[in-house]
Amino acid sequence: MSYEVIKTVRQLIETGTGDTARLAHILDRLESGKYLYLSDQKYLENLLSSGQNITSKPTSEEPHEFEDLETELKDINTRLERMLQNKERNEKKIIDDIQTRNIDSTSKSSTINNKKLRPKSEDITLTLSVVLGLVSLQGIGHIYVNKTGKGFGILLSSLIVSSISVSYVLGSIKNLIPLFLQPYFIPMMIVVYFGLYVFQILDSRKICVKYNTHLSEHKKIPPLG
Repeated sequence: MSYEVIKTVRQLIETGTGDTARLAHILDRLESGKYLYLSDQKYLENLLSSGQNITSKPTSEEPHEFEDLETELKDINTRLERMLQNKERNEKKIIDDIQTRNIDSTSKSSTINNKKLRPKSEDITLTLSVVLGLVSLQGIGHIYVNKTGKGFGILLSSLIVSSISVSYVLGSIKNLIPLFLQPYFIPMMIVVYFGLYVFQILDSRKICVKYNTHLSEHKKIPPLG
């Protein structure tokens, strides 16, 4: 703060011009290097522009000093107003950013929930069970309807049956099978394989229907299994 401003406030106090207590408070803030409140700045401006004279000995520099004081006070007032405007803009920007993030978060959560609550397609379940089941990938339909444990169990069983059958045909394990069972071994494997194949088709479709019914009634996905 300019020394001239401080000097002028002191002169006002010494001459008893204005509210001495308030001027003392203003002087204390000026000497401490603090900004004046807007009300104090306007008070000084009004006091200086009211035409009241300071009874101390006038000098030829007083008019110029008063002009400098008013100019500096106006400059301080302008800077403070800009600071307040910048603060308001920053606060508004922060609030807008928070609201935008909350909207985005709500939208994403809603999208995720909608995807989770989407019913399973019976056609897809049937296609996975029928088509993939023919190439020893049985149980994929169960996995599709969230019965992963059961699905992987069926998948492992179908792969084991297929592997044993292929190994027998290739002669790798033929000597391990008793002679009296050898004529019936491949038919047995075919019966087991296609029995498992038919079971996983019917069971996956039944589970798909239960899944969609539970979803419709309770508005949440059934327990995983």
